[in-house]
Amino acid sequence: MQVCMSKNLARYFEYDDTSCIKTDTSTILAEVSAKINTACFAKGKQFHRVMFSPYSSAMYLYQQKQQQIYHFGFDFSLQELGLTTVRLISEVRAYLLRGHSVRDKTCTCNPHLPYARYMDYGLCLRRHEGGTLLHDSSANSSAREPCPLDASSQHKFTCEQICAELGISSLQSSFLLLPHRQSVHRILLLSGEFINQHEGEGETETWELCGRHTVDSEKSLLDFVSKHRLGIATNNPKIDYPLLHVHIRRLVQTGDLIHLASQGMLYAVPGMYGQKKCDDDIVAMWRGASSAHRPGGAAVSHKRMRNK
Repeated sequence: MQVCMSKNLARYFEYDDTSCIKTDTSTILAEVSAKINTACFAKGKQFHRVMFSPYSSAMYLYQQKQQQIYHFGFDFSLQELGLTTVRLISEVRAYLLRGHSVRDKTCTCNPHLPYARYMDYGLCLRRHEGGTLLHDSSANSSAREPCPLDASSQHKFTCEQICAELGISSLQSSFLLLPHRQSVHRILLLSGEFINQHEGEGETETWELCGRHTVDSEKSLLDFVSKHRLGIATNNPKIDYPLLHVHIRRLVQTGDLIHLASQGMLYAVPGMYGQKKCDDDIVAMWRGASSAHRPGGAAVSHKRMRNK
């Protein structure tokens, strides 16, 4: 079942990176061959040039004295794009937490997407003049600047809005989970991450984050910051609550957060780098074992072990 949309040109064409030209406004491929069948062209068809502009709904295909326009459609299955249940849940959670679409040209949020999905979304590597961005970082050159769309962020979204963000045709699309299939709708429903409701006269179906995603404690603050490896601004409206500065101070003292006060930024300390305090008895055993390898240290080590 063809249910997914992608704006990743590498999914459509075979081409040499050396013949790929990228500018601030477009991507141009030269001498390419189609690798899949679409309603517009067959697999193996040759094109002299392909031109695509980020956020555009179509790409231009050129042959000798001929131009075609291909409007991006639902040409792929979830599996063909490599989407897993975990990835689907993560992208919906990030969308609802952000409160607005990252596909909007004016959004400067970190999309938190792997490179392939970043390209599937058709996101531009350079959204603002003077603000260069890597594939998974904020488009704004000053990360502590709030996104201009924060003021209009929502907390409830319809099925249609979620589909438009993910680039899928319907939440009822089937996802292969051996030994049977499940719909995207059911996967989201069973994840425990979202509240699903029917509202209004027309019984509009809406989704919102469950209460555990509210940032109002040390743990929820640390969890939220940990999901943003490029840092979170202290004035981010999503972490604005009365005890914020108290909790920041405590988490800094325990070594779980780094607070760059001059820049107004918070960073989580990864567990593999965090210097956690070791229990005293483990420290004593370690030092005892170390002294056993030094001249005259064996007796001291054995004495410590007997005292234990």
